[in-house]
Amino acid sequence: MRLLFLFFFASIGIPAPFCDGGKGKISRGRRVHSISPPWHVGLYKVAKRHKQICGGSIVTTNAVLTGRDMPSPTDYAVAAGKLYRGWNNCRDTTAQKSQVKEIKVPPHYQGIVANFQDDIAVVFLVKPFNFSSTVAPAGLSFDPDFDKEQLKEGEWGKVVGWGLTDENSPPSEMLQEASLPYIPIEKCIDESPVSFRSSITGDKICAGYTNGTAVCRGDSGGGLVFFSAVKDHEDYHRITILRGIVSTSPTSNNECNIYTWATFTHLLKHEHFLKSVLPDLVEESIMPKILIKYGVDDSIQGEHYEKSLQAENCNCVCPTPNC
Repeated sequence: MRLLFLFFFASIGIPAPFCDGGKGKISRGRRVHSISPPWHVGLYKVAKRHKQICGGSIVTTNAVLTGRDMPSPTDYAVAAGKLYRGWNNCRDTTAQKSQVKEIKVPPHYQGIVANFQDDIAVVFLVKPFNFSSTVAPAGLSFDPDFDKEQLKEGEWGKVVGWGLTDENSPPSEMLQEASLPYIPIEKCIDESPVSFRSSITGDKICAGYTNGTAVCRGDSGGGLVFFSAVKDHEDYHRITILRGIVSTSPTSNNECNIYTWATFTHLLKHEHFLKSVLPDLVEESIMPKILIKYGVDDSIQGEHYEKSLQAENCNCVCPTPNC
């Protein structure tokens, strides 16, 4: 098995893109009690007080994957290694930040006109990330057999985001996570609202529940990752593979419908686009060990966990009201 990695690297059924300025949620998710999953970033609208609007996933030192088209690169910034939503939260001691340099999207992307087909964007940074145990890329694999192995009924992925803890709550200040089951595309189409089915385009996969545990507005662009064990010499390591990008779901009364499945842009379907805009792809057979620590049902423990608890309860002086 060869894995591809990047090193230095209204009415029910109307599709709703989740990136709409901070109404985001992972409804009924659980709080991340450690450092942030190292691949996850927040995208912020630049203003007097930077406003978190979307999520994303690190794939190289100077690029992240997210969803939708953001019109002007200079209007946005990216932050990694963050557990807290606020741009300048003093407890995020490992955060790395950068302005956005350039944004590239597939040439045929037309937004709602084409039911959010090709809902993927590569965001290039002004200041590259320095990889560490708290800021690191998710792996990519374009091996179709491995893709089928991970994307089948009974397999679970993970999403993270600064979401609501309840349907009527404000966005969470701490990162939330949720494990979501993969839903076969035939089942997703058959059991979704009729008016939404045209939005389950050919480059989408489905995942989630119908019980209120869901991704929603503001979580757009965040990654759907799956985990696998890979043997390295005599040891087995858990690797993180980015399979999808949070895209759309049906709405209800112009709000996110948390009782339906969500769609995710399937990265395998965008292999050509990604390789064309990210020429520094390197094929390797094992994930960097700095990514192994974050698993499906566990959080990073030990020294980093203790430091995060200390930071959470710190009496530090916040440099801005946004802290």
